Amino acid sequence: MRWKAVGFLLALAGMCWMMAGCAYTLGHYVPNSQFAYPNSNVKTLGPVSAKVSKTVWFGNPEFTVEDIKRVYNEALAQQQGANILINYKEDTTVITYGPIPATTVEYYIEGEAAKMDVGKQTLK
Repeated sequence: MRWKAVGFLLALAGMCWMMAGCAYTLGHYVPNSQFAYPNSNVKTLGPVSAKVSKTVWFGNPEFTVEDIKRVYNEALAQQQGANILINYKEDTTVITYGPIPATTVEYYIEGEAAKMDVGKQTLK
């Protein structure tokens, strides 16, 4: 009977150890986030969001500039005619899985898709 109790406690401790992990999110809000020409009309089209996720064993996942551009373009593709993203928020979430040597990183972007037409206004 005593060995059953010890086995149960070891199994319980092992499960707790395996479930231990950590996730944290870092991000920032970017107002006035895209360059718009001074003589342009900017019309907001609606909210958009997109994300990319990478998981790596025995290391840290890395995002390239192409990955970030792909997420940005996926967000813009959600609104027909959008060519800039304004007032957006970027978040990066890092998830570790306790004793398992794996890490997941997620990059998430959300904001307002807009259409910018250049040269349609008279400058004063």
